[in-house]
Amino acid sequence: MADTPSRIALFGPGLERVLPAAEYGNKAAGLSAMAAAGIPVPPGFVLPVAVCEDYYLNGEQLPADVPALLAQGISHLERSTGYLFGGTRKPLLVSVRSGAPVSMPGIMDTILNVGLTPTTVRALLAHTGNPRFVYDTYRRFLESFGTSILSHPEKSYAQDLKDLMRREGISDERELDYQNLKKLCASYEQEYDSPEHTACLTDVRQQLIECTHAVLRSFSSPRADAFRRSILITPATGTAVTVQLMVFGNMGASSGAGVAFTRNPWTGEAEPLIDFRFGGQGEDVVSGDREAMTQEELKQVIPNVYEELVRIGHRLEKHFADMQDIEFTVQEGKLFLLQSRAGKRAPLAALRIAVELNSEGIIPEHAAAEMLTGIDLDAIENRTLSSPGKPVGRGISASGGVASGTIAFTQERAVHDEAAGPVILVRDTASPDDIAGIDIAAGLLTARGARTSHAAVVARQLGKVCVVNCTDLLIDIPRHRCTIRGVTLREGETISIDGNTGSVYKGQVTVSVERPSDLIRVARSWQAGRK
Repeated sequence: MADTPSRIALFGPGLERVLPAAEYGNKAAGLSAMAAAGIPVPPGFVLPVAVCEDYYLNGEQLPADVPALLAQGISHLERSTGYLFGGTRKPLLVSVRSGAPVSMPGIMDTILNVGLTPTTVRALLAHTGNPRFVYDTYRRFLESFGTSILSHPEKSYAQDLKDLMRREGISDERELDYQNLKKLCASYEQEYDSPEHTACLTDVRQQLIECTHAVLRSFSSPRADAFRRSILITPATGTAVTVQLMVFGNMGASSGAGVAFTRNPWTGEAEPLIDFRFGGQGEDVVSGDREAMTQEELKQVIPNVYEELVRIGHRLEKHFADMQDIEFTVQEGKLFLLQSRAGKRAPLAALRIAVELNSEGIIPEHAAAEMLTGIDLDAIENRTLSSPGKPVGRGISASGGVASGTIAFTQERAVHDEAAGPVILVRDTASPDDIAGIDIAAGLLTARGARTSHAAVVARQLGKVCVVNCTDLLIDIPRHRCTIRGVTLREGETISIDGNTGSVYKGQVTVSVERPSDLIRVARSWQAGRK
């Protein structure tokens, strides 16, 4: 076993060490590089991939040194912030995230707001004087910890929230006041009905240990295995565990959370693509459950944050020599970056980005050619509608192209029907659990969600057409049908989705196909030069 110093690494302001991704995971490597470059990153620490390898060698038991390593990392955060984990005056809260050497967006577990207990809730109330923020944060923690760690059914929490919103006559949880959120927390606490589960509500050290277990365990989950198969990740050795100071997008009117791509991930255009949600935390945007504002709206509402984000995006592209996918939080008007990684992209975007990064002098030809490894240039095409009729509905484009196929409401139905022809996976909201269905479908259509949700990111990487947030889509799974603006469509019936415009059509459509010949010609010249 390696010695203690190599079993934990610190990152954050003032720390200049850049961590290797193979040892400490892609997430921590990016965070350490950004911190060393002076980009605003909350401080944190990481347990390396070797801990995960030992975890599975030990029969899914934590290595003996892990509790001490966690305590060492927490002490670093306490010293650097002035907050105390489990403290009764200024409580420290952290996130616990996965971080494999190869990026796997949304596939493994993340638990936010770790460190909240009834005692630290009271301390946070006294410290912030903001009861709505405190109870909103506490209910998020109770749900996240309960479902990820204690295997509580998600529908129990979702139903409590839905019932409360119905009683209050509201459609967005951000409209709940602190009194309603306090009641919701009390309802959620009832899910922790066993002595073992109740203990997790009062012992912050135990919370952190259980979260570490969950992150390591999620590396071998069925959806993680399905994702690795779908994009041929080999070999898969394990995940790091990244623990980071919480920053809060739900703290007030000038707070929120978002995801930014430095270039369009399905067309490759050199313009930022941003989804942002005021009053949210990171998982709100990427989960696929909620809608978000676009970069145009963000630029109008908080232009200083937009401009800083764009500037940092340009710096990160040059630093990492690739298009970036950035996760960020704005806390009371201050921007923090929580992750930056090479953005997943559709094949057409991959081609254009490689060509333009080379022409802009960011990467040399050999690096641009390597970006296209595994991409069939002969298969890249731009599919558009040649004679669009009247759509039955419209959503938001999340991956370009046009696809037609029979409706499937579940991935099981998609897998079954795909043998007879193309299918369109139609979901209220998609999650990483739908990977098998997305993998075999021609396209994905959802009633809710944002363009940067994890499911949309996976769809783009797999080259699938994707339209999200078609708010007029109402799915009735028991009756095997859905309606869009009053038009009834049955499961197994053919629909078409246009990922270029977000339109949804009944039946088959006529498609025009164009090849990006100029871009392909440049890429072919690189290949010829390497021979």
